Amino acid sequence: PGVLSFAEQAKWNVMAAHDAIIASRVDQSFHANKRRSEAPLYQVGDLAYLSTRNLSLPKGRAKKLVPKFIGPYQIIEVHGDSST
Repeated sequence: PGVLSFAEQAKWNVMAAHDAIIASRVDQSFHANKRRSEAPLYQVGDLAYLSTRNLSLPKGRAKKLVPKFIGPYQIIEVHGDSST
């Protein structure tokens, strides 16, 4: 009886921990999504800044000295919502 009750208690503890993890995940995603906003809708002619994160840098320039964004550039063509 001692071993069986211990195994049963361990099983309940694992299930309770699993339920707590799921509840915590739901709570965290709710709070993370509160501050999210929709992507801006750009139109032809709007001005936008370009991130330098994925641009190749000129030789001899340190990455930390390059501005994070360059521009503003005028939008000449708008693609659908699926493009990034």
